[in-house]
Amino acid sequence: MENLLAKLGVDGVRKLQAASAADLNAMVLFAGDISPPTEEVLDYVTELDTRCILYDQLRAFGNETGLVYPALFAVTMVAPVSELRSLLQVLHGSTPNDRRMLFRNLTLASHMGIKDYLSKPRSPDARRLLARPPGIHIEPGMPIPPVSVSRSGFSERVKNRDGYRCIFTGTSDPEAAPIFPFSASSKRMFVNINDTLLRFWGPEKSTAWRRAYEDTELTQSAKNGISMNRQLYFWFDQARFALKPLRETPEGIIVQWHWLKETFFKPRALIEPEETVQQTVRYSGVEDGSWGNSLAHRPSGVAIQTGQTFLLPAHEQMPSWDLLQMQWNLLRVAALCGAAGITDDYYDYEDLDEHEYDIAVWAKKRAIDAECCNCKAKKGVS
Repeated sequence: MENLLAKLGVDGVRKLQAASAADLNAMVLFAGDISPPTEEVLDYVTELDTRCILYDQLRAFGNETGLVYPALFAVTMVAPVSELRSLLQVLHGSTPNDRRMLFRNLTLASHMGIKDYLSKPRSPDARRLLARPPGIHIEPGMPIPPVSVSRSGFSERVKNRDGYRCIFTGTSDPEAAPIFPFSASSKRMFVNINDTLLRFWGPEKSTAWRRAYEDTELTQSAKNGISMNRQLYFWFDQARFALKPLRETPEGIIVQWHWLKETFFKPRALIEPEETVQQTVRYSGVEDGSWGNSLAHRPSGVAIQTGQTFLLPAHEQMPSWDLLQMQWNLLRVAALCGAAGITDDYYDYEDLDEHEYDIAVWAKKRAIDAECCNCKAKKGVS
């Protein structure tokens, strides 16, 4: 006890006394809730220096077209380094014309793949504009609308498996959060997602993940869901945190919580041709390796923090390992390129090469540049 008091110091002890006087029950609840176990946390972007070199080399092939979406940068910061090196080897071994076409396909694959993965319903105005007048029928040769994926019974199956409690906070009355988004599975438009995974994660991983998310029976089952309280479900849907699957044990699957960072990047606001890789890294906020801010806590007040681990209990319908791996990768990509929370109408354009000039993104970049220059000036660095 003496050691504890010494660590707290006089100020710490006074704060504890004040908190106990204000709400003793809350203090007892807080003290009785043991924080979840933690394990080693890696940098926000692993092998950052290597990835910067590879991104710089990859981006050099886009100088002629100027077509570099933020998603290409984001994928390069997340995808396996070995696959990125393989891509560069293919580009180096291609003819100039083939290189231009391949690079265009790469940058569009990353851009459209993450867009389809996180597809969100259109805004009300866009839905009204796109609504088909009564009596209009599909002409021969026109694409047939994809078969709707039913969510009937999904929520109940997930919550029943998890005992009608949030896996992470223990609170009752949770929501069933799909690991692979229903917005993507309902459209059955997997071409861009498949292309992205094959190009950047390689045939082995992409095939395993594809078998999982293209299996309607699986994505409608409890294997595609985790019980979360409503706030956590919202943040999960907005790519504010991701779950890293660590290992499978006889007791179940151990996942590690990671808060993701917000970005001012916008998916269609191209990275400027004169922008250096060092600037892009600085703008993205990943250079210091830190993770996002903690936004949630358990009912006791104990914070949910990056590095904490949670058990998804063993069950014949426990979450799919492949879908967990995929969300761990793609949610980080989405957070890095600003794709989270974007509605489908944001992407409406006739030409895939069309992009927008975003004044807010440009202004934020210039502000960061100015701040960097001021810091260097104060330190006397040229």
